[in-house]
Amino acid sequence: MLHSQNSRTISGIVLDDATRLPLPGATILVQGTAKGASTDIDGKFNYTITSSKSVNEMVLTVSYLGFKTQRVTVGDRSYFEILLQEDAESLGEVVVTSSYGTKKIKQEVVGSVAKIKPSEIISEQPAVTFDDLLEGQIAGVFIDTNNRLGEETSINIRGQGSLTPLGQNIVGTSTQPLIIVDGIILSEELGIDGSNFFDAGTGNISENILNPLARVGIQDIESFNVLKDAAAVGLYGADAANGVIIITTKSGKQGKPSFSFGIQSGFSTAINEYKYLDGFQYQNILNQYNINNGNFESVTEWNGVNTDWFDLLNETGTFNRINFGVNGGSERWRYRANATYQINNEAQVNNDFKKLNTSFALDYNHNKLSASLRFSPSIAEKNDPNTLYNFAVAPNIPLFDDNGELTAIPTFGNPVAVANQNIRESKTLAFLTSLNLNYSILPNLKFTTLFGMDLSFKDEDRFFSGLNGSGQLNGDGFDRPLDQFQGQLGRRIQRERNTNRWNWSANLFYDTVFDKKHTFDALVGIETRRDFSDQSFAKGDDFINFATPQPISEAFEQDYEEDSIENTGRSLFSQLNYNYKKLYFLLVNARIDQSSAFGSDRNTALNAGIGASWNISSEEFFDPNGFSFVDFLRLRISYGSTGNSRIGSYRARGLYILGFNGYNGSPIYGNPSSAPNPNLGWERNNKFNLGVDFNIFGKYKMTVDYFRDNIQDIITSRDVISESGFTSAQINGASMINQGVEFSIQADWINTDTFKWNTSFNISRITNEITSLSGLGSEFSAAERARSRQVGFSNSTIWGFQFVGIDPATGRELYNVGGDIYDASYVRQNFTNNDWEPLGDSQPEFFGGLRNSISYKGFDLNVILSFTAGQETLLDRDVLDNYNILVNRNLGVNIWQQAWQEQGDIAIYPAISRTTPIVSNSSKYVFDESHIKLKSINLSYNLDTKALKLPLKNLSVFANASNIGYWFFNEGSNFGNSIAELRSIYPEMMTISFGLNTNF
Repeated sequence: MLHSQNSRTISGIVLDDATRLPLPGATILVQGTAKGASTDIDGKFNYTITSSKSVNEMVLTVSYLGFKTQRVTVGDRSYFEILLQEDAESLGEVVVTSSYGTKKIKQEVVGSVAKIKPSEIISEQPAVTFDDLLEGQIAGVFIDTNNRLGEETSINIRGQGSLTPLGQNIVGTSTQPLIIVDGIILSEELGIDGSNFFDAGTGNISENILNPLARVGIQDIESFNVLKDAAAVGLYGADAANGVIIITTKSGKQGKPSFSFGIQSGFSTAINEYKYLDGFQYQNILNQYNINNGNFESVTEWNGVNTDWFDLLNETGTFNRINFGVNGGSERWRYRANATYQINNEAQVNNDFKKLNTSFALDYNHNKLSASLRFSPSIAEKNDPNTLYNFAVAPNIPLFDDNGELTAIPTFGNPVAVANQNIRESKTLAFLTSLNLNYSILPNLKFTTLFGMDLSFKDEDRFFSGLNGSGQLNGDGFDRPLDQFQGQLGRRIQRERNTNRWNWSANLFYDTVFDKKHTFDALVGIETRRDFSDQSFAKGDDFINFATPQPISEAFEQDYEEDSIENTGRSLFSQLNYNYKKLYFLLVNARIDQSSAFGSDRNTALNAGIGASWNISSEEFFDPNGFSFVDFLRLRISYGSTGNSRIGSYRARGLYILGFNGYNGSPIYGNPSSAPNPNLGWERNNKFNLGVDFNIFGKYKMTVDYFRDNIQDIITSRDVISESGFTSAQINGASMINQGVEFSIQADWINTDTFKWNTSFNISRITNEITSLSGLGSEFSAAERARSRQVGFSNSTIWGFQFVGIDPATGRELYNVGGDIYDASYVRQNFTNNDWEPLGDSQPEFFGGLRNSISYKGFDLNVILSFTAGQETLLDRDVLDNYNILVNRNLGVNIWQQAWQEQGDIAIYPAISRTTPIVSNSSKYVFDESHIKLKSINLSYNLDTKALKLPLKNLSVFANASNIGYWFFNEGSNFGNSIAELRSIYPEMMTISFGLNTNF
């Protein structure tokens, strides 16, 4: 018989020390033995302890994933209020599942969600946007980085979510994921169908499209969550077809003010430099070209000049970044402020990218009310007048003429003069702002409302100086007097893009536990949003003062245009989660969306998803069956549909071009430019996912997912009858499938107090197939784009003619068309794009990456690699063998040894002649781009500040090398340029930097 003093009922509540909110599901143990399964959903516990010894001596242990375990001696108390503090090492197990305030521990997440923190991918890399750090680091996410700093990067989550436009002036449906920062839906810089002035491109007058993530400071990011399947993204039905990225920025921490400071500096050099013909080689090739053309009077000896334009326009660049922040707070208030200034001076002379990211975070929590304010102003400035990569002029032209002036070069201009006399700059001032309020109506019922705004003002200025060939244009001078006419001198282009995107949502969240077995939570809410972009364009040609930028109003020829894009939408969303005994989990979400982008009869869409998971390793039968080496095993499955309303301009309504009278600015006519289609509706993505998560031997955590996305009602362009007054219309006229497998593993090889070693690896395989095409069926792009849409083939297939070699007798290209061999001239005259064959695929068959981290006694070494396999690229023939540009431009050095010269030559490139027919879309220009990239090596050392008697909390110094080099699977010829140089005429940069980080 036990004595009564050895039996006592105790109760209490488990709270988060940061927010003072109840923590549901905390595990309660007494002296290492579980006495209660868990707390109730509101964090309360209540049960009786009975012991053969004094209850006063017993220890109550409380643990919760993501927090430090607390141990409290029971003593003579009967009620406990236990505050748990965040555990930085285990916070990675807590996953943000939506921007509406929902979180789950990793083992309870039903959907396919990948989470990564900046510390895992080395934030010391000199990237200007966070997505550049993610290349190859998340399974199923293919990131095609841009060597031109700050410009748009392609992010494809589980394949491209819509068709690539075939026309030059069609913007197309967005294929990028929905990006949400602290509840703010980021805007995209979209063009307008039919406009040459606002679309992105590579020409000198195309718009510089800014990466929206440039508005987010890398040092401000706390976590980066990628939502992939319907169970994860269905809550965002309207625009979640391409996946959702949720970024959470850092908050302040309770306590006295704590300051952080970091500084980093380094240098950048060009890698994989493209090799051009030198002066001697160029003159000999040019002479051969003129001889073969019968232009003998132009054959001259080499003048001895060998100008290395690349060397003149590339030098050692610099990289500098400085960061300062402060955070702190009381029990109710927490604050954080941070500023980061970064300058990337490129290896290309006069090209740079500068940005200032600031962030202010304020959090309040007291009783039933909590609130958070985020305000992040930023300034980004890009300058890149150095355009040698587009204008590689002849090397036998000297830098200076006989008078010591920069040599005048018609049409393109002296590249050094262009880099120093022209202006090509873009400035963006942006503000990201969100206000989030939470009120606990009842212990298990919470109301949340959020308002977010992405506001940006972008100005672009392009000036082509009349002092060099780029600003010396042909023309009639308009009304300029004949005695002043020297051709048009000077050109200036100015653009403005002002964007205002806001979103507001309100929701109710309810959670409860009944019978200690059933856990239930539900979310229901509403959302409204508006995205408005006002764009203007002004161009002036021919200035009297043409050496420096002048107001466009002073140009002899002027052109002004303006336009705008506006989309509004509203939604009703809901989500339900249920689990039984932490074994079986069920998720259901549904969303009704309306968008102004579509016709009035098609502007509403219902999207929904359902998912389930089974924690097999928690079953009672699991261990007895001999699976003791398995620490965790879970099976997940989901299915649902999402939509895509990001279709650019008002396609359902039709587009018109307004003409102006030029006097009072009033429009006098409107010409239709795009046919209206009131039946135009949402693109729909039906997503299926089957996943397995398992941990084995206490060291390895693995995830395998199979997915299949069936994308229907894809918006595409189709020709219409001429009597309609239009040439084409947008319709829901295609469907395709993305499917594949993702695998990721995290291995903790060694984990001791002094030595840690862990590795993360992922690999994905994704295939795409067009399954239907309505209307005219298969379509082909213009000749230079090598794209086609055909049922049964990938949307990313490269099309063209199969090159079989150079005829040794004639020096002309030979092609295999339909099993027969033809001369290039015959191919050009008798075959069209209808005779194209698939030549390759720009989407890799496999891609992924590896991270390796080693820590030893204060030293940390991190190595990051990425890779792609089975990826082809189509090169511009101008960089290889377009001989017709030889009269004023240089070519790659490959033709020096590999071009046909005389009968019997076994060559790669044809005879050097103007009359040599060249087939642009040729397998000769398709190269295997498969590679392994050594992306970053980072070595840091944490100094012992106490031993050094420094008044600092911590201090670390580091060295970082980024974008170090490539190993290509198929290097090609040992002579000249291989795929390493050919894949990117704009020089890539390797950056080596050093720095320190401290807190005090």
